[in-house]
Amino acid sequence: MEEKNLKRKTKVGMAWNAIEKISVQGISFIISIILARLLNPHDYGIIGMVSIFITFANVFIDSGFLRALIQKQDRNEIDYSTTLIFNVLISIILYLILFIAAPYIANFYKTPELVRIQRVLFLFIIINSLTIVQNAKLQINLDFKSIAIITAISTILSGFIAVIFALKGFGVWALVIQTLSKALISFIGLWIRGKWIPKTGFSIDSFKKLFSYGSKLLFSGLLGTTISNVNNLIIGKIYNPENLGFYTRGQQFPDLTVGTLNSVLTNSTFPMMTALQDNHEELLNVFKRLLKLTSLIVFPAMIGMAILSENIMLVILGEKWLPAAIYLFWLSISNILVPLSSLNLNLLNAIGRSDLFLKIDIAKVPIIILTMIITFPISLKAVVIGMTITSVIYFYMNTFMINKIFKFGFFKQILLVWKTIIASLIMGILVFFIKNIFDNMLYGLIIGILTGIISYTILLFFLREEELYLFFNKLKIYLNNTKKNK
Repeated sequence: MEEKNLKRKTKVGMAWNAIEKISVQGISFIISIILARLLNPHDYGIIGMVSIFITFANVFIDSGFLRALIQKQDRNEIDYSTTLIFNVLISIILYLILFIAAPYIANFYKTPELVRIQRVLFLFIIINSLTIVQNAKLQINLDFKSIAIITAISTILSGFIAVIFALKGFGVWALVIQTLSKALISFIGLWIRGKWIPKTGFSIDSFKKLFSYGSKLLFSGLLGTTISNVNNLIIGKIYNPENLGFYTRGQQFPDLTVGTLNSVLTNSTFPMMTALQDNHEELLNVFKRLLKLTSLIVFPAMIGMAILSENIMLVILGEKWLPAAIYLFWLSISNILVPLSSLNLNLLNAIGRSDLFLKIDIAKVPIIILTMIITFPISLKAVVIGMTITSVIYFYMNTFMINKIFKFGFFKQILLVWKTIIASLIMGILVFFIKNIFDNMLYGLIIGILTGIISYTILLFFLREEELYLFFNKLKIYLNNTKKNK
């Protein structure tokens, strides 16, 4: 009975988490389009230059404590208070370090205007540190509805503020104000909804227990951040802010899809997976289901996005962003396996093996260095092609440990989703030929998307994909029940 209740709460949590991510990303997407038309590639390149420092700071603030609190089955008030105090102290120290380092970072990029931008922008690090515990408590209670509402409100309001400042000619400062206002509004909402006030002080014993799990995630997070963001750092240095702006816009669209799905799956299923950590058979069944569902969405979305990359850039962002189309193409391909990799790592975290998570990320470092040495002297296009190749290698490495524990490695996972792979590839070929029929980019985009959706669905039915049949059966039952209730 308890397991059924857990699954029910997880499904509700996933639904609200999906609503949050899809609605928020949809709103963010619309706002980003408006801002991209008001601002220029240079403005986005400036923010891209400091993004790695922001991400690093967030990893330090979290320190794996968010996951540690969720994973710990006997958590208490002392654990929550310890986490809050530690996070705030770390955030203040980090802000002071980055405040002092701002001129040196600006000098590294040869961009003096970065000094003031960093010192204002990095204030959001302190604000975010105050929300870790409130966020963890809501996730533990599977209260993704509250998180959805708070995130939606903060996204809408901060986006509205940013657009006003962009219209007033504030340029890159509109993006800075957007980040700060969103963090502040989220902070207010989480503290009001979380209804938690620290009742105890800092406990060294509690810190040691949480850090023993979280420290591995901290170091792994730092490595993962390096893997994900080192390109921004070097592109901003070797090339120029405008090229970095094109790269980050090319990154935006696949990140919108993959980032949303990753967040929904990891956040909403992690509490359930940790509850099943002692039942490997049931845990593996859940994992397989998640792999199939994820591939059904990501594979066709990324292939379709790659094929329609030029149409997307011209129609949605305008001609000034057309150079970003080539980066959108390769970044879409490189993101196909990212959600599956994340699910494998999430499984390791759920069973408390954050040490293996760390080992995997350490093993990726030589690959990163070698790829950078080969690709950066060639061109920015070569860099994103290199990312595509390494994403396959990373997926194999992430599945290696899962194979050791669950006997379900790379080839078995690929075999599990072979129907989706075949359907997505055939769909991609059809979309390519269809979109080239039209000289008008808007018509090509619309017809290409419709062709992709229809052909992909038909192909899955022809291949007898079980998940699709299950979805339509559940939809049929729901519609029948709705009619009966009327």
